[in-house]
Amino acid sequence: MKLSKIYSNKNEVFEDIIFNEGFNVIFAEVKKPKDKKKDSHNLGKTLLISLIEFLLLKQLDKSHFLRRHFSIFKDFEFYLEIKLLSGKYLTIKRGVTADTKVSFKEHDESKQDFRKLNKNDWTNSDIPIKKAVKILNTYLDLEAISPWEYRKGVSYFLRDQNDYRDVFQIEKFEHNNHKYWKPYLAKLLGFDDKIIGAKYELDDQIENRKKYKEGYEKSIPVKSEEYDKLKGAIEIKKREVEEISKEIDLFNFYEKELELNKELLDNVELEISEKNDARYNIGFELDKIKSSLSKKIDFNIKEISQIFEETQIYLPNELKKSYEDLVQFNKSLFEERKEYLKKRQGELESELEIIDKSLRSLNLRRAKILEVLRGEETFRKFKSLQRELILTSSNVVKMEAELETLNTVSVIQKEIDSLEEDKNKLVKKINEEIKNGNELYSEIRNSFSSIIKEVLNAFANLYIESNKEGNPEFKADIFKDEKGVEITSAEKGTTYKKILCAAFDLAILKVYSKKKFFKFVYHDGILEGLDNRKKLSLLDLVKTFCVEYGIQYILTAIDSDLPRDDDERKVNFSEKEIIKNLSDEGSNGRLFKMDKF
Repeated sequence: MKLSKIYSNKNEVFEDIIFNEGFNVIFAEVKKPKDKKKDSHNLGKTLLISLIEFLLLKQLDKSHFLRRHFSIFKDFEFYLEIKLLSGKYLTIKRGVTADTKVSFKEHDESKQDFRKLNKNDWTNSDIPIKKAVKILNTYLDLEAISPWEYRKGVSYFLRDQNDYRDVFQIEKFEHNNHKYWKPYLAKLLGFDDKIIGAKYELDDQIENRKKYKEGYEKSIPVKSEEYDKLKGAIEIKKREVEEISKEIDLFNFYEKELELNKELLDNVELEISEKNDARYNIGFELDKIKSSLSKKIDFNIKEISQIFEETQIYLPNELKKSYEDLVQFNKSLFEERKEYLKKRQGELESELEIIDKSLRSLNLRRAKILEVLRGEETFRKFKSLQRELILTSSNVVKMEAELETLNTVSVIQKEIDSLEEDKNKLVKKINEEIKNGNELYSEIRNSFSSIIKEVLNAFANLYIESNKEGNPEFKADIFKDEKGVEITSAEKGTTYKKILCAAFDLAILKVYSKKKFFKFVYHDGILEGLDNRKKLSLLDLVKTFCVEYGIQYILTAIDSDLPRDDDERKVNFSEKEIIKNLSDEGSNGRLFKMDKF
């Protein structure tokens, strides 16, 4: 695949660009060096890469210049003519407004103009972009990297200034997981990309299962390492449940209630009733005795005689003596009766004390029987045991659920362990692949080293290491001599990265020159900052590669980057090599002839 022509429906704004099959230069010239408002770096030479990416069906984001300046470009349609490996040509049409629709036109002759072609004359018209990518992939027929699509690696051969920071991880891969580009790069270097891809897939699976396991473990208060401890606790709790159940089974409330009811009715209540009756009778008799004992004999003969005198009635002495005898007799009778009543009072009080003691005992017995019958003791224990049984059983269920969760965690861990085993096998295979190498890799490495030697007169090494995760790390180092003396930081800053990137791209294209693969590379500003001798060496090598290996090389340069000969005169590019002239002379010198852009 090579670029042949790029043009637009707005040719008064964007002039046609015809590409050479070999060496191409997009040249920006400073014609007004004294005008400080002019800048040779903003003429559009880098935009051309973005435009080619657009026409090779890159899906746009908001940072793309066609999106950022949509109002300016909304009516634009662009066309890219490419040369296929078959020798035929394919023109790709894509508009800015309808950027998700793509049209293709296959043709035999180059440098065609399909701006006015009818919709029905296109081989494929207004194809959705995802389907269009598949169609273009078929047209390009890059068998050397199959089953990878062309879009995966095309950016290696369209390097702008941001793609020189790393030889292998170009800008579009900077924010992507390594699994999106390292397997492709491994394929490019002749290794088994499927093994490396599978390794990254296993890494993802392991990571996902670990996160899943972690989520499970957070949902329970025990840790996976406490599995046996929890299992033992469950066994203990289950034994407690069995013991509580047996204790509950010992309760026979029906028979016990019948027995207690009979005792209460036939014995206790009857005896209490009898005792209460006796107590009442004793109390009644005691009251009478106390009342009797409180009375006195109140008979005074002097008062009687005085009454008789006052009434002038004569009281004979014989009668007076008879009264006195009677009073004395009554006193004698009263004292005897009083002694008897006191004795009887003592007897009754003793009986009352015995009855009260017996009643207290009977009432306590009745209270205990009623407490049992009402559940105030036995039922309290029974209910307590029931509550304990329910609580313990619930704890068993909860712990068994936790154990089941731990079982799930254990299952997940087994899955992780199995995946880890599979991963280790793949890591071993990857390491064996790297150790054994392959013919394609050796060719690329040798070509890479040769390019660095010719351009920089230094020694370079392209190699692969395994990182701590067992994934390949692609390395490219450069040394001053065969002893491995490192290039200084200052030298790295001016030559190291750009030349390494260019050398890698050229080495790939050289080795793949006989295969169904890309045949072009676009290096934006590759000469900027390079030593003059390195510029000449690089240009000589590139032009040789274009002839010997059929490579199409495109570079952008400004006149200040032109190399000088031994007499410090500019070594200009030929008119044939320069496919597009840009300058700081107003809008006509820009890629898009618009002042506002």
